[in-house]
Parts: sequence; structure tokens; C-alpha cells
Amino acid sequence: MDRFGCGIECLDSEGDTDAGFNRDSQQQLGSNIRSFPLRFSGVRGDGQSSWDFSLLKNFNITERFVAQFRAEVYNAWNHTNFNNPNTSPTNSAFGRITGTAGDARNWQFALKLTY
Repeated sequence: MDRFGCGIECLDSEGDTDAGFNRDSQQQLGSNIRSFPLRFSGVRGDGQSSWDFSLLKNFNITERFVAQFRAEVYNAWNHTNFNNPNTSPTNSAFGRITGTAGDARNWQFALKLTY
């Protein structure tokens, strides 16, 4: 595991997410008209991690009425999940990770009354 906790060689020693890709525009395949193999788009990126939790409590108000309180959190640790690198060789963002997958931490509260 590298010092950033990635688990795979996704960053160089300076923390550059473009590590491992040749970004020299003179060596890119912009004018190459051959078709690429199907596996070219199968570049794997970082692993995805999202922890979701739920907590609920039932309150018996009367024999007939029951209230339920729910608290739910999605992506509880607020871990950033990056998209895969751009694999289109004619794109100016080739080899770059340009976005994130999933949402930031999200809380949801609910109160349900059953009778």
C-alpha cells in the first residue's frame, strides 16, 4: 500500500493523479485512425468505498399509536470516490481523472406514525 492509502499504484510520489500516463501531446494518437481494441476502455481506477448506516427507534405512544424515528447516513465517512481515468486518446483530458463518483455525506431523518 502506498503512503496515500490507495492500495494500488494510482499516485506517484508527489501525489499526482496523472501518474502512469504519457501526457506528451506529440506522442498522442490524435491522427491515428486505426480502431482501438475493446479492452482499451477497461482501465481500472481506484476502488470504491461507501459506508451507509441506519438507526431507528420505535416509541409506543398508546396501544394503537406507534411512532418510529429513523436516522440514515449515506457515505458516512465522507470518502471521496474518483471516476476512472479518461481513456479517449484524442481527448485533451486523456489519462486524467476529472470527476468523482457518488455523492458526499448525506443525512436523512424520518418520523413515521402508524395507527
